[in-house]
Amino acid sequence: MGSLRFVLACLVLASHLGHSVSGLNPGVTAVVVFYLLAGHVVGGLWEKWRSQPHALRQFYADRLWRVLPQYYAALGAAALLWAAGAQSPFLALAPGPLEWVINLVVLPLAYFMYTGKEGFALVPPAWSLAVEIQFYLLAPWLAGLTAARLGGAILASLLVFTAAQLQWLDADHFGYRLLPGVLFIFLAGAGLRRPALRPALLALWAVIVLYTVLLRWTGHYIPFNQEVALGVSLGVPVLEGLRRIQPRGRLKAFDEQLASLSYGVFLWHFPVTWLLELNPPILTAGAFATVLGLATACAFLSHHGVERPLWRRFRHMTASAPRRPY
Repeated sequence: MGSLRFVLACLVLASHLGHSVSGLNPGVTAVVVFYLLAGHVVGGLWEKWRSQPHALRQFYADRLWRVLPQYYAALGAAALLWAAGAQSPFLALAPGPLEWVINLVVLPLAYFMYTGKEGFALVPPAWSLAVEIQFYLLAPWLAGLTAARLGGAILASLLVFTAAQLQWLDADHFGYRLLPGVLFIFLAGAGLRRPALRPALLALWAVIVLYTVLLRWTGHYIPFNQEVALGVSLGVPVLEGLRRIQPRGRLKAFDEQLASLSYGVFLWHFPVTWLLELNPPILTAGAFATVLGLATACAFLSHHGVERPLWRRFRHMTASAPRRPY
């Protein structure tokens, strides 16, 4: 699934350069598919670990070493660019200790709409990373639920999402950015591994597809109802299809290489735009290719120069772990 991850990271990058598809933000749809993938990967990871000694510690250590090294590398580079005078709406707020703590801890970034600190976001897309981390914290507990209780958790989240679609709650916040409204998407990705849930998930997917068609047909739009619905509609069958494909040989190696680069592209493309002194929206194909090329190079360096050395150094913390998926 590395190729899919890389494509999704490219879509996020394109959206931040001002590109749209049929009036829709492709980055939002990509983030929703990332949610599905995160649920699917973590579901499989925990299934392999749960019966082993110290499974919980190993699980959290794996996620820690996967998420933070490259994030802090990108954060450090962005901080240097800020110190050098980079200009961006995301660097407009004069930071105090609280702003630095928020960027370092990551989790508070998911609540920028309440903290009012989005004016100093050194890695702007990291708010969605914070949402994923919240899911990781809950994942072992959720995985231990019976199929019926897990279905109840999906339903509860779906009710929050529905309230957002009806604008009883803020559609942007509770329909896209906050965990209560999107937890069902993570759980749908994980639930594809559980045969008992598949009929219910298929019914849910069919409802979302109909909702997507209805939104496009009526033209009803509130941020980001159409993009989120489209992400679920497309993401579930794509994920299900890729589960059945097992690349081998050079194709497998290529797919794994793209997997290792995708996270870095996601993290590095904003620092690259600041380095180039670009001010999105930049709609040219040349700007996209330049930012993508440099972000990919930064991703390669941070993966091989930061993440992998740290992973080798601290692998004993997850010594009995299976080979980690991305």
